[in-house]
Amino acid sequence: MRTNIDAHWWTAHLLATTMKNKGIYLDDAFQSNHRWQIENNQQYMRSLLNGKAPTSIYIADIKKCKDSVEKKYGKKHDDYVFYQGLLDNGYKYITIDGNNRTRCVTDFFFGIYKDFFPLFVGEYEIGGTINQPIIFEATNDSKLFADLDPKFQNLIEQIQILVQIVETGTREDLADLFESINKGMTLNAQEKRNCKMYVFAKLVRDCVKKYEKKLQKIYNEAGFNRRMVDAFVVDIAVLCARGIIGFGDKSRDAAYGDNTPEVGSFSKASKIIGQIADLVQFKKDGDKIVDCGKKTTTNVVDLGLLLHYMNDNNIVYTDKKKFFEEYCDAQLKRIADPKILWRKADGTDDRGYAGIQRSNQKNYLTIRENQLIASLSDFSDGLIISRDSQRNFKRDIAFMFDLWREQGGKCPASGKEINCRDILNGSIIEVDHNYPWAKGGLTTKSNAALLYASENRKKSASVPVKIKRNDTIAA
Repeated sequence: MRTNIDAHWWTAHLLATTMKNKGIYLDDAFQSNHRWQIENNQQYMRSLLNGKAPTSIYIADIKKCKDSVEKKYGKKHDDYVFYQGLLDNGYKYITIDGNNRTRCVTDFFFGIYKDFFPLFVGEYEIGGTINQPIIFEATNDSKLFADLDPKFQNLIEQIQILVQIVETGTREDLADLFESINKGMTLNAQEKRNCKMYVFAKLVRDCVKKYEKKLQKIYNEAGFNRRMVDAFVVDIAVLCARGIIGFGDKSRDAAYGDNTPEVGSFSKASKIIGQIADLVQFKKDGDKIVDCGKKTTTNVVDLGLLLHYMNDNNIVYTDKKKFFEEYCDAQLKRIADPKILWRKADGTDDRGYAGIQRSNQKNYLTIRENQLIASLSDFSDGLIISRDSQRNFKRDIAFMFDLWREQGGKCPASGKEINCRDILNGSIIEVDHNYPWAKGGLTTKSNAALLYASENRKKSASVPVKIKRNDTIAA
């Protein structure tokens, strides 16, 4: 669809007020992480007040874009539904380009994003004519907006900003527009994917935000700002949704949408990212095996492969620190091992583990996964356990009464008698794993114990209680 844009002059105060009143939807699809610091804000406000900030701010009129989609595609189109949802939430516009500038102006007046900030100390020419300019001076005592003379406050509020309002277009059209606006600043592939306002895009961004502080242990600032972390999250989501099909731009592009397989299985991917975020907290200073910088290291990719297999097969580690340390040690040995794991048919390319790490194609990922799975048996005794896929006991009447009889009518944890009338009352009596499920205990009758709920809370995943089983009690 052709994109129609109408130019408007808004006052700085109107832009800030619209933002403050949540009239503009700040979709992260069109942003890098908000990274302007106080100095960046001060520089932009100096340019704006002195008439040296000509670059337009681009926003989309949600209702007009919705109407354009309806006319061309009808009300059942996903984008019509998306736009209507924003309107229902009170939004009038979507920011496309100018996120940092818009936040800057809003903070200068209202301080709602990163708090109020002061102007640079010095003179500002904010109006008038060439021969009779209007000048004010920001001093150490008056450089916040609230501290300025009211007449200067009013003039600053009326400073004009060129706002380009998009009136037609789908979400894809808006993404294309954003990319076109930023032609001067090369966007990498993941930043371009981030421009798509899809459910999956938001899931990825939210996941990165959730674990950002912990992932800073292995990613640097560029890794976050250039969306390299996001690309890794997408790869794990693809793995969880489609299995090993290879990681790359093609599979990442296919993941983006509102109803892709990656959306449906994203909770699995988020779990793996959370596990990795927890594990890398045990990374030692100077240890570079899982350092990612901008690009995700293959050792972290391999950790994701291993955790995916373990989660799918109810295999868990009992000690995070020990598991991470042993994984890193084993990975170093695999990389150093010269054993040939893949050979080109014509004999011109032999690769050990380090060699197959150079590619994320399906065949190499499969070999790596197989090596990682085989390594599970090499971890320390008791560190890796297999959990029963069924966690909860069924509160079957016959089953409950059989346990009660076998336990001699007593709670094995406290030794107290269990009144038969309380057996089926879940708030009083619970069925617990005698050997904890968290430590690999099976969900079988031989591992079941009928306990008072209060005793079960005390027991948690502790050492099993001794159960003297008999069948001398009659119901």
